[in-house]
Amino acid sequence: MQQGYAAVLCVLAVLGLEAAAPGECELTRLLQDKLQYEMRLQYMKHYFPINYTVQVQYEEVLRPSNITRLRNGTVSEAALRYLWFHVSSQAVLRIREVLPERHPSWKYTQELCQLFDALGKEYSKYRQ
Repeated sequence: MQQGYAAVLCVLAVLGLEAAAPGECELTRLLQDKLQYEMRLQYMKHYFPINYTVQVQYEEVLRPSNITRLRNGTVSEAALRYLWFHVSSQAVLRIREVLPERHPSWKYTQELCQLFDALGKEYSKYRQ
């Protein structure tokens, strides 16, 4: 897997954005459980073939330094949570695109996609 997605998955777990609403809190907790280091290591490293790559654009990687810069700027926590959701869900979708359904990581990425879909529905309630 290319370094970009490894960095994205690391940021997913490290960022730990605090949620504002009860539904968002529960979904974020479930995502945090799914994105524990051991699970990411098992499903996103050990099950991928050696030298397997997924092409990513520079803009698709959310780096911790960029998050810190945004936090120190004028960006609200709600906007940061939405940014984290958007980048993370797109990263998981890109990974899932390259996995065959019989791959050992398919179910794991499917569960992540379902959690991100549910979180997206929570966010759509706030935007209306």
